[in-house]
Amino acid sequence: MAEVVSPPSRRRARLRHPIWWLPDIPAAQDEAYRRIWQGLRQHRHVQNGRHDTPAWRARAGRFALCIIRVPQDALRGPIGELRAALDDVPFVRLHPDHFLHIPIQELGFIVANPSARDELSQARLDEFVHHARDPVSGFRPYQVRLGGVNSFLDAPFLDVYDGGWCSRIHHRLRGVVAIPPDTRFPYLPHVTLGHYTARRRIENLPALLTPWRDMPFGEFIATEMEIVTMAVDEPYPLLLTHAVIQFTG
Repeated sequence: MAEVVSPPSRRRARLRHPIWWLPDIPAAQDEAYRRIWQGLRQHRHVQNGRHDTPAWRARAGRFALCIIRVPQDALRGPIGELRAALDDVPFVRLHPDHFLHIPIQELGFIVANPSARDELSQARLDEFVHHARDPVSGFRPYQVRLGGVNSFLDAPFLDVYDGGWCSRIHHRLRGVVAIPPDTRFPYLPHVTLGHYTARRRIENLPALLTPWRDMPFGEFIATEMEIVTMAVDEPYPLLLTHAVIQFTG
């Protein structure tokens, strides 16, 4: 039997997107959220998740990262009740509204003379923006649904249901990031609500969060990715916009 060969146009279409573009990313994210939630019940302690450690505050320069900013009017429903419940937990420090975002990729500390793996110059940051603009702008705006609540061992967060697009953007950036990606933990989009401030017994934390586990907390249309910088000498500084890449694909 003669070998059946696809027309060239079909072969090109089949090879146009790499494997991470396939539509099983949402299913993989769902499974990751499920495992994180189930795993929370298997641990006896939460861990200190504060980012503003003495080592962080001692760094020179601002820190740069790529984010999808969560609009303040996107959160609704029981988010106030959830935050009030978390605020009653003595080892939880809540994030303010202006700090809520979906992290896409960390870039590093902006310094005059980079010498460490997690440092970059202002020129290198601008170069990153230049190289990232075309591949990121090729994405189309997409819907993001937030919730229910979940928790890493060091921080409570909201699941993100976005059809896998944050992950695709993250993977697209891997070739131009300043900091080589840390592959110990697979990328998973999330909105951190706060951090645990010490190693404490987990006690009734899973039970406290359970009523909000399957609740939606809002939605919005992601239309752009921001490259922002933040000061390192305060807990929750303003995320200052360095550049914006619109999704125009």
